[in-house]
Amino acid sequence: MELTIKGRGNTTWTYVKKPYAIKFNEKTSLFGMPKAKKWVLLANYRDRTLIRNALALEIARSTEIGWTPSGRFVEVYLNRKFLGNYYLCEKIELSKNRLGLRNNAYLLEFDKNNKENIFKTKYRNIPATIKDPDLEDLSAEQQEYIQNYVNTLETALYDNESLLNPEDYIDLKSMALYWIIYEVATNTEPKHPKSFYMHKDATTKLTAGPVWDFDWETFSSTISGIKLEKAMWNKALLKKTRYKEVVIEQWNKYKEKFGQMDSFIDSLHTYISKSNERNNKMWPIKINDGIIGDESKSFDEAILMLKQSYRNRIQELDELFNKL
Repeated sequence: MELTIKGRGNTTWTYVKKPYAIKFNEKTSLFGMPKAKKWVLLANYRDRTLIRNALALEIARSTEIGWTPSGRFVEVYLNRKFLGNYYLCEKIELSKNRLGLRNNAYLLEFDKNNKENIFKTKYRNIPATIKDPDLEDLSAEQQEYIQNYVNTLETALYDNESLLNPEDYIDLKSMALYWIIYEVATNTEPKHPKSFYMHKDATTKLTAGPVWDFDWETFSSTISGIKLEKAMWNKALLKKTRYKEVVIEQWNKYKEKFGQMDSFIDSLHTYISKSNERNNKMWPIKINDGIIGDESKSFDEAILMLKQSYRNRIQELDELFNKL
């Protein structure tokens, strides 16, 4: 089949095992996932278990945060040469079978590493990239509209003389779920921010999601406490809206589901066990920052560590969120 393939990622592209982006000439269904042209091959190089991204996305799917990318574990060969175990994943985009927004829809990514098609927010100076519409399809009026919309939200949050209500511009439920999912996974990237996606169309408020990027420093036993209380607009939202009540409500609504992931983890453990060992022989993790500590462990040991860290995190957050 005709396709193009290129490297992708920021930090992950610097590792020896490379992640890739694939684009088919025609919309294509892969492994039962809905048809699309664009796909991502996540390398998961720093993840001894290889399942952190898959687990985090499953956690997101257990909530009402909205469309979350699906994926399948695959072994990749190029010219009959084994390149390792990859997670073939749907790309985050405004297409019919994915995020699926219509009517003047926008997809934004807040990421300090992005260099193209950026505007900085008015008060926090957060770099925002318009990911969709594509740059060649984006009119000056469209860019002005979404930039003004985000800046109006920040005015409502940070201008003490403003009479605007922040809740008129941002969906609190999606923000609460986004925060909760990242805390559960001990993913602190929204603090930078990195890979923080939001979207809106003509009929919706600015909405958090989809979630993305959980291969490193996640489900860690060395990270404790609430980490994202000041990430993005959380601090101001807690101060100026009913955000705290929404976060507590959403946590208590979904915490039981979060605690029922053992069977999902076990199924992936069984499914990729042999592939994981082949991958580890080819791509042993040679970076150890002490945050996870499973780099030199066996696959079985690494899975047990992940499961225990995850259980402990759920118990810890149950107390912390209810005391916000």
